[in-house]
Amino acid sequence: MTQSLYSFSMLKLFSSKNPLIIVLYPIIAFVLIYINSDNFNYISLIHNKPYLYLKFIALFNGKYFNSIYIFLSVTILSINSIFFNRLIQKLKIVRSFQNLHGFIFLFLFGFCIKFTDILQLSLSLFFFISTIFLLVRTLRKGLAVFDFFTAGLFLSVASFFWFQVLYFYPIIIIGLLIFRTLNFRETITSLIGIFIPYLFFFSIYFFIFSDFGIIFDIHRLIFHKNVFLHMNLDFVIPSIILIIITLISTVYIANNYRRTESDIQDYYIFFFFLFLLSLVYLIFLCKNDLNFIIITLMTATIPIGVFFAGKSNSIFKEVLFDILLLAVIISQSSFFS
Repeated sequence: MTQSLYSFSMLKLFSSKNPLIIVLYPIIAFVLIYINSDNFNYISLIHNKPYLYLKFIALFNGKYFNSIYIFLSVTILSINSIFFNRLIQKLKIVRSFQNLHGFIFLFLFGFCIKFTDILQLSLSLFFFISTIFLLVRTLRKGLAVFDFFTAGLFLSVASFFWFQVLYFYPIIIIGLLIFRTLNFRETITSLIGIFIPYLFFFSIYFFIFSDFGIIFDIHRLIFHKNVFLHMNLDFVIPSIILIIITLISTVYIANNYRRTESDIQDYYIFFFFLFLLSLVYLIFLCKNDLNFIIITLMTATIPIGVFFAGKSNSIFKEVLFDILLLAVIISQSSFFS
């Protein structure tokens, strides 16, 4: 009887291999973003943002700003979710054509929509995921100088939308140490990749304005102080649920770690260090930038997705997945306020 109650579950739905399930990405993204659409107005979004991002959103400032902002946010967030899921499939962390990691990524992104600029983060995250993709594919590769150059280049481009993403440059060095051996040429080329976009940007900026006033704007971005996050129950309860599920998933991976292939073990180590780095930044720099939480949530998607995509589809997993979805819903509401 109990089993029949779970013959259809949300976990089975989002674990489906049916290619048509891809239509749920923009639908879910739209729901998550539309619920918070009252916060999307041009005046509130232009404070303490990178120069190029300000120029970008100024292009559609006007009567239909809110609608265009939502449309672009839904589109880019959906692309990021599909891209991230494709990354997991490429690494063969989950041996299937499931979209589960992509949907979990999307759900966890919902936790931070209330206190972030969703379009800004989505644009930056696309290039950051591209950086990660380039790093992980260097495993067992003979020559990867161009890969590390391009990884630095993409990270630099990501910083034009969210400057603090540059703080994650150490992950390129960590990737070099895990997937390869420390190589002087690959390290230097990654730094060259970082600096080239800024060299072009500063050159063009100086040619147009004949000054380097943009440097003071970058200084302001680095040392800007946020209004500290209001810790109400609608945030605390979902966060506790997410932490518990993440811990359960991490223990699951730790118990099965020795039985996984050596390549996958390297991927786990890499994402674990990315998680630690993002967590350190979130704890110590949260007053400067709360956006670090999105990288923490992205890395938490790895163990959570692996846990729920495991071979055994127990009722415990199905209930736990429903609780995770409930936590996402609570985080979007004012249920306890």
